[in-house]
Amino acid sequence: MKHLLRKFRLKAGKLLLDKKSSDNFSDNMPMSILFLRQDGKIGDYIVSSFAFREIKRFNPMIKIGVVCTKKNAYLFEQNPYIDQLYFVKKKNIFDYIKCGLKLRKEHYDLVIDPTIMIRNRDLLLLRLIKAKNYFGFHKEDYKLFNLNLSQQDIHFSEVYRKALEKIGITIDNIKYDIPNTKVEDEEIKYFLWTNQIRNYIAINFYGASSSRKFSDERIKQILQYITSIILDKHIIILSYPEVTNKLRTIAKEFKNVFVHNTQNIFHTISLIKYCDQLISPDTSSVHIASGFNKPIIGIYSEDKTNFTHWKPISEKVNILFYQNDINEINPEQFLKKWFECKLVNFE
Repeated sequence: MKHLLRKFRLKAGKLLLDKKSSDNFSDNMPMSILFLRQDGKIGDYIVSSFAFREIKRFNPMIKIGVVCTKKNAYLFEQNPYIDQLYFVKKKNIFDYIKCGLKLRKEHYDLVIDPTIMIRNRDLLLLRLIKAKNYFGFHKEDYKLFNLNLSQQDIHFSEVYRKALEKIGITIDNIKYDIPNTKVEDEEIKYFLWTNQIRNYIAINFYGASSSRKFSDERIKQILQYITSIILDKHIIILSYPEVTNKLRTIAKEFKNVFVHNTQNIFHTISLIKYCDQLISPDTSSVHIASGFNKPIIGIYSEDKTNFTHWKPISEKVNILFYQNDINEINPEQFLKKWFECKLVNFE
């Protein structure tokens, strides 16, 4: 019933708000581009990070704006290629209207919205902006988007590449730009030094949803197995404040297994930066590791479309798939040969 109501609301919103913008894209190069990222998570930002750099490389005079929330602004504030941020309160329709009317005065040449499902509040925001052109992904059924990419089976980094190429911006390099801060990086270096950790595997046992979180019992089984077949490396379990104490209790049962008192994503980024290899069901961690070209053992559900959109792009990748719940994965599925990695050092 809930699904049917949402479907009805989306159809009604589309009927009311979806109006044609420009018929055709102008041959003139856009001199201002706005990215809608108010729903974007860490992994979404990492995958798109090269786009801002490549736009400025192509023409430093092109203005780049980003719509985001204050909660995820810390990612975009780290990026030297973004000229302006516009904040919107998530799920607040009145704030969306306020933001849209403000953006209308900026007269953006192009808005890029890569989301697959567009909510009514997002469609309203797009309408209010009144940009000259709109680029969408799988938006062929929308009148507002005069530029669209309908290609199936494509990684989201390629969505951004093709969006820019569609408007005449050539792309030299899609290597991700990974944000970092000096303070957190030094704290991780100190943590590694004090614990005499040099060669280590970083493991993230938790994805975003409950079906992508390993149980405590399965975590112990995986650690028992990996520490029995890999004797020459330490293990650092990636953490966040809500689970640190629990993971530290588990880690105490094993030799050479550590948990850092991680407070934010920048601690996690540095832990991945200095690791030999990452194991993770969390795509944010996977994309960070891809940015550093780390060997990755990724854990994904058997959703082929999702995997295609968000798979790792490191040179050395091995994947484990599960059907319904991540705890279907058995420790023995982590093959010993997968841990034979040539290291990438960051001093």
